[in-house]
Amino acid sequence: MIEFTSAENQMSRPPAFQNFRFHRPRPGARIKRLPPAPVFAITSGKGGVGKTNVVANLAAALAQRNKRVMVIDADLGLANLDLFLGVKPTHTLADFFSGAAVLEEIIITNPNGILLLPGASGVQEMTALRHEQKAALLTELDALTHAMDLVLVDTGSGISDAVTYFTTAAQEIVVVVTPEPSSMTDAYALVKVLASNHGQKRFWILANSVSGAEEARRLFDTLSRTALRFLNASLDLLGWIPRDAQLMRAVARAQLVVVNAPDSPSAHSFVALAERLVQLATAGVKLKGNVQFFFRRMLESRRGA
Repeated sequence: MIEFTSAENQMSRPPAFQNFRFHRPRPGARIKRLPPAPVFAITSGKGGVGKTNVVANLAAALAQRNKRVMVIDADLGLANLDLFLGVKPTHTLADFFSGAAVLEEIIITNPNGILLLPGASGVQEMTALRHEQKAALLTELDALTHAMDLVLVDTGSGISDAVTYFTTAAQEIVVVVTPEPSSMTDAYALVKVLASNHGQKRFWILANSVSGAEEARRLFDTLSRTALRFLNASLDLLGWIPRDAQLMRAVARAQLVVVNAPDSPSAHSFVALAERLVQLATAGVKLKGNVQFFFRRMLESRRGA
């Protein structure tokens, strides 16, 4: 059982995470069914659009609202979410799959109360997991994630099998895109693959590094019209993050703008986006399923492959 009770973490963790513990049920014990935890996959068509920074700041904004949030670094082999969250994991998912550590030993909490399941960096084997490895991950997560309010999955970028694997398994898909033509082109390519090859018909667009609401709306309208016409896919605008010098400084220092510059325009946008995710979770979770559903879909899709 994991206990987060160090003096340092107690001082910095929001009240909802004081003395937080994972409770693994005893064999045969009656389990109280808790509200399901919705899963949001945060993805992008190309690298360099700020996807991981978005995930980290959204998680921080959710934690500030006393939401129990877990982030999963699913950029298998090239994970770096731990840098943005300011932690140095002792173990990663590579240790879990090798049998060197159980999941309880891998999950780590950052000073803001965010729970992180860290991926591995520079481990090529992580990009080609076997079915039995995913089954083992499912078993462990079923016991650990029932107490979460939301789960954010930071996927890789592009249209690789690993990216489509995690995005199609989540309840909601959020595509991060910037106004750069290459970002928009690659975002459309990602939506096309997910819609045409994997049957996904609903996407949320998060416009990052835009000058304001007008540019965000133009970006969204361009993508939405094209997707609706050629892919019969529905796109909705989740929100937008402004170009912000304070955000750029925070990124350069691997810091969270929500924490270090809470009065900045970008921090206010992240807070608004976090509220939007909470609203979506409340409205749609009963119809969409939960964390267990997320990982079972991953396993089932693997069996059918």
